[in-house]
Amino acid sequence: MGHRNTLTLDEALVRDLSLATTSDVRLVPEGASVEVTSVVMDSRRVVEGSLFACISGEHFDGHAFAEEALKSGSVALLVDHEVDVAVPQLVVDDVRSVLGEIAAIIAGRPSAEIDVIGITGTNGKTTVAQLLAAVFSEAGRTSAVIGTLEGDMTTPEAPRLQRKLRELADEGVSVVAMEVSSHSLVQQRVRGTTFAAGIFTNLGHDHLDVHGTQEEYFRAKSLLFTSYGVGRMMVNADDVHGRLLGDLAADDQEVAQYSMSQVESLDLSLEGSTFVVDGTSFSLALPGRPNIENALAVISCARAFGIDDDIIARGLASVEQVPGRMQRISGNGYDVIVDFAHTPEALEALLDTCRELAAGRRLIVVFGCGGGRDRRKRPEMAAIAGTHADVVVVTSDNPRHEDPSAIIEEVCAGFGETTTARWSCEVDRSEAIARAVLAAEHGDVIVVAGKGHERYQEIGSCKADFDDVEHVRAAMEAKR
Repeated sequence: MGHRNTLTLDEALVRDLSLATTSDVRLVPEGASVEVTSVVMDSRRVVEGSLFACISGEHFDGHAFAEEALKSGSVALLVDHEVDVAVPQLVVDDVRSVLGEIAAIIAGRPSAEIDVIGITGTNGKTTVAQLLAAVFSEAGRTSAVIGTLEGDMTTPEAPRLQRKLRELADEGVSVVAMEVSSHSLVQQRVRGTTFAAGIFTNLGHDHLDVHGTQEEYFRAKSLLFTSYGVGRMMVNADDVHGRLLGDLAADDQEVAQYSMSQVESLDLSLEGSTFVVDGTSFSLALPGRPNIENALAVISCARAFGIDDDIIARGLASVEQVPGRMQRISGNGYDVIVDFAHTPEALEALLDTCRELAAGRRLIVVFGCGGGRDRRKRPEMAAIAGTHADVVVVTSDNPRHEDPSAIIEEVCAGFGETTTARWSCEVDRSEAIARAVLAAEHGDVIVVAGKGHERYQEIGSCKADFDDVEHVRAAMEAKR
């Protein structure tokens, strides 16, 4: 039988939250006391006994839905200002600053029963999480992953996250590899979570539409290690930001640095890689140097938990594919790689990897840029594709509320005098993929970048079914 818990909203909780957070907390009316059985952020998900958290967001203000929540059974509110309703209200400076703690308390603090390993960085989080879970499973520990492949958000909002951790703990899971996004750290979604370890992969050019500057983006990522009591840190010493994190570590934090300089006898191919670290041979079905870096992060972390290298090697070798991460589709004498690369650094690393593995063959790339996101990276990605590939087809990614043709125009502004590739545009992503496949000759490598595992395309407010892998296979079949 699973864990069940309730929370008493009273002055004792006010004192506990004031100590656990930096927020000013008070209860209205003073001296009130009410039992709550869940905390929710969406008034449509309120059930009898809920505490409704009124989040002030970019598009909606949860305080406006307070009365609707009360009609659905909410017995109390979590607010940043008093609302004119006749139920107890927990008034705080910032609702998110205490939401995670409250969600964790209601769930019975499940992360205290599990080794939660947080993984942050621009690129590699998903692959590291999948490899890490496989290694711990090989070591005999029941493991799970929370991340991009498991839900609609890389890191769930605090109530969902704590409920998920409780479910996993009740199922007997002892290790969770969790992707931790910069958004989730800034929004404090992981507040209330105890981390057994943290991994930093790298820092590239991404989410500057949210964070403003690269410095703020790094500060957001670093919060995992500076604000959440992570005792063990694994950082990429080949990334300047990883080295900086190591330098910022507190005296009571264990820091393990990993680097490509540890790798010997490296053999790369489209079928995978073999390499040696400290005398132990490892094999990886995932191709390319970036995946070697991902494997090094996992090796470093697993060793910190006392797992032997031979067990680590078996765990790494057991992962045949990570959806949308250097996912290889072969046939008709050429190869197609589908990958999530949607930042300049990720696209450059992907194309460098495929160029190295293509061994003199032509490299064809299909990519686009998402709407409603950092516009500064658009021409930069074209400049990279134009100098790293032989043929480029610029297409739509997730245009969202922008005109896809206008996005493509901004991307193509990056083609210039240094461009060596033959390039063209095709707004329809399916047609762009078909064009690339049709142009492929024996031995060519096609890269379809940007959406990876996603099985939809965001157009306006709708998510239309779209899977790059399915469209690649359909185009390959049509060409036979």
